[in-house]
Amino acid sequence: MNALVDTERRTAEREVIEISIPSSVDLVVLARFTAATIGARAGFDLDEMDDLKLAVDELTISFGPLDGETCLRFEFLREGDTVTVHCAREHLAGLLGEHHRSERDVMNWEQARELSEQLLNELVDSHGQGVTNGRSVSWLRKRHCASPQ
Repeated sequence: MNALVDTERRTAEREVIEISIPSSVDLVVLARFTAATIGARAGFDLDEMDDLKLAVDELTISFGPLDGETCLRFEFLREGDTVTVHCAREHLAGLLGEHHRSERDVMNWEQARELSEQLLNELVDSHGQGVTNGRSVSWLRKRHCASPQ
């Protein structure tokens, strides 16, 4: 019976939610909703949940303009009062050719990315990006700030 209690306690302290959506600005709202839900389960207040939702928006900007040739795979991890979000951009299977962006698109994206970096610095405790298994990956981590009592 002790093992069952320990398993329930660990489950309550750690949750993982995974979603995958086509790379579309219209569908990022699903990731925002998921972030708010897991943030609420971590004890975040409304301001912290709003910060987390905005941070998810900014996280998607790190991949550049969203298009129909890729999907975004999100993993939301709650460990106690901390939420970690990983996002990977994946090319959809079966598509041929590459979408070429104009130099102006690239410049606009670079400006947006710089602003997103500044916003993420204010919204979350830590964040980063890199390449894992040949895929672009971005992540963020936010911990609930308990109100002083």
